[in-house]
Amino acid sequence: MGLSSALLFTGCGGDSPTTRTSNDDTTTPETTYKLTVTSPVQLQNALVSIIDTTTGKEIDQKTITNGSEVSFDITASYADGGRILIAEVSGKDNTSLYFDPALGKMASLNAPLHGVFVMLPVESETIVSPFTEIAYQRALVRANNLDASKPDFSKLDLNSLAYANREVYSTFRVNPVTLVPAIDSLNDLSKFIIDTKDVIDPPNTTIEYLNIFYAIGHIKLQQIENRSDTTPLLTFAKRAGADMRDGNLDGMTLAGDGKNGTVFLDNPIIPQQIVNTDPTFNNRTDKTELKALLATTQKAAREGYATRLGGAETDDNKNKLGGAMAALFASLTNPDAKGKDYFATVDFITGQHPSINEGFLSPLIPRSFGAGNYKYAFGLGSLKLTKDVQKIRDSNCNQVEFSDPKAGDKDYVAKTQNIDCEIGANADGILGVYNEVENLVGTYTGDNQCQLTINFNGDIKLTNGQKTFSSSINRDESDSIIRLEPNAEKYLINVASAERNPPEFIQIVITNQNIVSATAGTVTSIRSKPFPKENELDTKDLVCQGFKPVFTKPS
Repeated sequence: MGLSSALLFTGCGGDSPTTRTSNDDTTTPETTYKLTVTSPVQLQNALVSIIDTTTGKEIDQKTITNGSEVSFDITASYADGGRILIAEVSGKDNTSLYFDPALGKMASLNAPLHGVFVMLPVESETIVSPFTEIAYQRALVRANNLDASKPDFSKLDLNSLAYANREVYSTFRVNPVTLVPAIDSLNDLSKFIIDTKDVIDPPNTTIEYLNIFYAIGHIKLQQIENRSDTTPLLTFAKRAGADMRDGNLDGMTLAGDGKNGTVFLDNPIIPQQIVNTDPTFNNRTDKTELKALLATTQKAAREGYATRLGGAETDDNKNKLGGAMAALFASLTNPDAKGKDYFATVDFITGQHPSINEGFLSPLIPRSFGAGNYKYAFGLGSLKLTKDVQKIRDSNCNQVEFSDPKAGDKDYVAKTQNIDCEIGANADGILGVYNEVENLVGTYTGDNQCQLTINFNGDIKLTNGQKTFSSSINRDESDSIIRLEPNAEKYLINVASAERNPPEFIQIVITNQNIVSATAGTVTSIRSKPFPKENELDTKDLVCQGFKPVFTKPS
């Protein structure tokens, strides 16, 4: 998968499994493995449920009366082969409480938190926190669960989980699966130390310290900006979880889930809701250059949130504690001086510190560390020409040769050429691989009860009443994107099912990132029409128009 196991697996031990037998000698012994579910904060009268993603059924449920962990005996059938399970922490009634570190007191546990993990045939621990909840919400989307209220857990897979955890880390610098000591008061925070090198039996590791304080800093920001909030930890998990469903902390979510059916969240954590509308970025083969370009467009969002979290990175404020982190340390009695100094000197924009960078994972390319919208825009963009001949497809999807003999000459600006067609469109969703439709993922509502659903992996569904048509963008040659007007951001996506008889297509027309229409139909011959244009289908079985412009910000 190319991702560290630290983003998938929490604390796994090597203790022997337990074998249980009944009094009936004919019963086959049942092997079980101890699973401990932990919380980073104290819980009272909290329900902890274990859910099997394969069936969606609850395996077991226990209550934490007063504490931060509970253990389960998980049978081998749920552990062998690495089964994906879900741990859910929820309230039982109005006596269910959790310790909120932003408030410094117990608060009502009135919303559930989830953690997705891989159960292995060894004694294991897993954690449930606001950040595992955020990763859970993102993993659902990556696994094609656009409706979080009705998830199909069986779609969850290792890639979706690992990538979601990495996206959360890249945004918040909090690794969702890192096990940390639980706290039940602010005094506990003052006991933790950042420099553990020469300490015998330290209360925490350096990585745990950073995870704890970064996590609480984000929650503290929610509290100081919303003084009437009685459950800032849970509210932060809900707000950030909704925002991160598109993989970015950017004030936007999936198409159809935001205000008035748009991508824009109402009262977002990030007020600078900056849509990436430039598909030229997509064609940068130099990932460093691409990262720099996207970082420039998202500068206001990234630096704005960093300032609110830890203070402005200006010359006047250098090495000074600010923002929510200053408020957090002000609430503590005798906190670790070196830890406080770390947050005064760390660069909250880049995440880098002059000397302490233990466990620091670089952010996912092409994104930068922190807040901002780093999704690729939809579209084909253009290529900068070189002296060497380049083959670029025209609007008929034929390859045409272009070059610029003066390219590279001193003080000469090389010409560019629009890409007008791409065949074999991709929606793999693998890190480092361009997903053609990532910016379009969501649910669109049109006239006459038409609904278009675009999933993260390129699965497309067009429905109207009893009529349903589906296909998938899967690198099939006829899965194509065609520019409909010269020098304009108007495109046609052909989503082909060429293997069917007759060959079927779902055609989607898009202007400036907004879906205009969707049509399901067929062609008589895929050979004669491998890349049908708009209105070139031989039959039209369903035509849907009037889709709401999701990238037009509501007033």
